[in-house]
Amino acid sequence: MAAVQQHPLVLLEAEPGAGKTTRVPTALLEVYARIWVTEPRRLAARLAAGYVARERGEAVGATIGYAVRFDDRRTAATRVVYATEGILARRLQNDPQIADTDVVILDEFHERHVDTDLCFALLRALQARRPSLRVVLMSATLGAQRLQQQFPAAPLISAPGRTFPVEIEHLPETLSDIYFCNFS
Repeated sequence: MAAVQQHPLVLLEAEPGAGKTTRVPTALLEVYARIWVTEPRRLAARLAAGYVARERGEAVGATIGYAVRFDDRRTAATRVVYATEGILARRLQNDPQIADTDVVILDEFHERHVDTDLCFALLRALQARRPSLRVVLMSATLGAQRLQQQFPAAPLISAPGRTFPVEIEHLPETLSDIYFCNFS
């Protein structure tokens, strides 16, 4: 929280399960009024918004909403918007000031698409005119050393995640074995 308040660009590298997508945006709600979080895929944006809204005991479109191609669940009360990078790129082209937005989080930044790079370039140009805008780059595999070389003033925050044990089970080798198994 302090890093975002003090720096226009923050790098966050955290393992899967650390809460990058779900915890960081809601924590920033304590200080900032409107936050956009980009996801590289529509399904990820919708699922993240649904999960965070349920955690808050709200319907999607209340405090937490999303905007993806052909589907928009936002209201005037929405403060965190999960969106695809393409939606944000279009928004930045149509409304270059995005005056109602305080923080933009580019999640899964390592996946680097044309829209990711376009959004990042437009946001950095906007920060030169609007220094209060905050940008956070997040990923489990950020490539932090290279980004820190390009943006030495940007703090790097590393957060450990949780590991979840995986148990591997194999099905019988033939289909006939499946049909004649005793499941009692």
